[in-house]
Amino acid sequence: MAYAASWGPLASAQSQPPVVVIDSTGFDFYSAYTVGANEWRGPTFTTGAVPTRITEITFGLSSGDPTTTAQLRLFQLDESSELPTGAALATATLPIVTPNDGANLNANTYTAAQLGSIPSTTLLAGKKYALILSSPSGGYVGLSDNDGPSNAYTYAGGFSTSAAGYVETLDSGTTWTQNNQVTPAIKLTVVPVDDPIVVPPAAPTPVPTLGAVGLVSLVSVVGWVGLRRSRKSAV
Repeated sequence: MAYAASWGPLASAQSQPPVVVIDSTGFDFYSAYTVGANEWRGPTFTTGAVPTRITEITFGLSSGDPTTTAQLRLFQLDESSELPTGAALATATLPIVTPNDGANLNANTYTAAQLGSIPSTTLLAGKKYALILSSPSGGYVGLSDNDGPSNAYTYAGGFSTSAAGYVETLDSGTTWTQNNQVTPAIKLTVVPVDDPIVVPPAAPTPVPTLGAVGLVSLVSVVGWVGLRRSRKSAV
């Protein structure tokens, strides 16, 4: 007996609501560090117990020129040094729609549709990451912060600190340092990444097939029936 079977894996993903996992947008006063073509800066964090993807980010950004945009890079941090290593995992170009004015935080919120390749990049569980801003045109961009203390984030969803909460480079990523003086203004929203649940296939249904002997027998029977019909017609 031979078996004929056909199946495909079935996946079941439960939709889960977004969670704000990092927030530092509730302070009373904000200052800013300059972000430029060579000066890159941004917040750092450690992810929780499950893989996630970013769906929305709020930054406090200021600029004197409405045509100036900020570039956002997602880096994974070295586990030991807690500094960015290798190339960026994903990038996005951000317009500065609501510039800050001095001490007031006029937040710029970017949805998944505005975040380039970042929302499609999975943040692995228990890993360290950084969201780094720069100004590719060299035009002035200010990244708002709380003017001290450092690492003053509110965390949720199992997220926690890394690298004092803030890293920077003054030479386009050649040398990185931790900034342990202030907390940049950010609100980060993520959703869990559901692992597909593969349902094993049911046992295949046996389908009888004819072997070589069976085919010979069938031909013999058909030939004998045909011969009988021919003889009967001749009578």
